[in-house]
Amino acid sequence: MAAQGLSRPRKQTKVSKRHLVGVLDAIGQLQIDSINVVSRAHYVPLFARLGHYDTQLLDALVSQRHGPATEYWAHEASYVRSELVADLVPWQRRRWVDRSEQFDGDLKDLSARVIEHLSLHPGTSARQLSASLGVNPMKDRSHWGWNWNDTKIVTEALFAQGRILALGRNTQFERLFALSQDVLPELPAVDQEHKYQALRRLVVESLTAQGIGTKHCVAEYFRLPIREVQAALESMADEGLVERVQVERVTETCFMIPGTKIPRRIAPDLRLLAPFDSMVFNRKRLERFFDFEYRVEIYVPKEKRRYGYYVFPMLYGERFVGRVDLKADRAKGELQVNSVHYEAHAPNEVAAALEIELGRMARWLALDNVKYRL
Repeated sequence: MAAQGLSRPRKQTKVSKRHLVGVLDAIGQLQIDSINVVSRAHYVPLFARLGHYDTQLLDALVSQRHGPATEYWAHEASYVRSELVADLVPWQRRRWVDRSEQFDGDLKDLSARVIEHLSLHPGTSARQLSASLGVNPMKDRSHWGWNWNDTKIVTEALFAQGRILALGRNTQFERLFALSQDVLPELPAVDQEHKYQALRRLVVESLTAQGIGTKHCVAEYFRLPIREVQAALESMADEGLVERVQVERVTETCFMIPGTKIPRRIAPDLRLLAPFDSMVFNRKRLERFFDFEYRVEIYVPKEKRRYGYYVFPMLYGERFVGRVDLKADRAKGELQVNSVHYEAHAPNEVAAALEIELGRMARWLALDNVKYRL
C-alpha cells in the first residue's frame, strides 16, 4: 500500500504537477484505456492518491517536450516516467503492434515518409498523417488482425521501436506523434548489455512500485518475460540487490528491496480504484495477497455479470471491502451508482465512507449529484 501511494490520507492542499510527478515516481505508470464510462483510466489513479485535481495538469505533463512523463508500452499502453522508456523499448516488442518484419516496399517507403513529415510537423496524429501523405483511410488487411490503415500500421510499429513517440493525445484520444528526439533525450542503442541491465533496472522498478511480490508480480507489472525475470531475481538476490522473503499464506518465495520501509498502520481512507489502476490490474496478485477476487466484466454479457459493467474495487485501509459499479452521466450531471457489493468482513463505517467518497468523486468530475440506481 505504501509503495503504491495508498497508505496515507489524501491532502487537502491544491494539487500541482509536482504532486503528479511524485505519484509517477512511486508507481511508474498510469495505464491508458479509451473507455470513458466514469473518467479515462489514467486520470482516476491520481484522484485515488491525491484527491481533487485538474486533469489538464496530466495532459500538459505528457505533452511537454523532454518532460518527466510520456506514453509508451508498460503493463499496457501507459503514461510512464520518461526515464523508463529506454529500458522498456527492448522488452516491449509486442508483435501484434510491430509487424515491421513483414513490411513490403510500400510500407517501408511510407515509414520513411512518416519520419520525414514528423521531423517538420511534430505533434501530428495518424489521421492527420494519412491526410497529409495521401493514404487511404482503410484497406482490406484482415491478416493484420485489426482494421488499421497503412499509416496506423506504420506509426504503431515506429512507436513500438521508440523511433517515434507521442506529445500527448488530442481531444479525440489520438496520439500526437513526434520523432523520439523531440519527446525525450536521445535513446541509447539497444545491445545485449543494455538489454540485460534494462531488465535488472525494471525488476527494481517493479519491486519498488509494489513493495513486495512473487516473480509473477514482478514480471506482470511491466509485462516482462517471467523466465528472464526469475533468473534476474535469483541473481540479484545472490548479489544482495533484492532479498528473498516469505509472506504469510503465500507459499511462493517473495522478493523485496532491502531496507523497504513497512508502515505500522494504513490510514482508513476509503478509495475507489479504477479497473486499470496499478494496484489492481494484476488479478492473480489481488487474490493471492489480499484474498479479493476481481474481474473486469466490460465484455461479459449483461445477464452474466456478477457485479456490473464498470466496477471499482473499494479499498479501506489495507483491505478490499467491496465493489461499486459507477457511470458518469454527463448530460444529467449525475454520478450514477448502479450497484454496491460489500465483502463479509467490511466494517459498518464503510457505507458512510463510501457516500463521502462518491460525493468527492462527483465534485471532481464536475457532476451535480450522486444518483443511486440500485
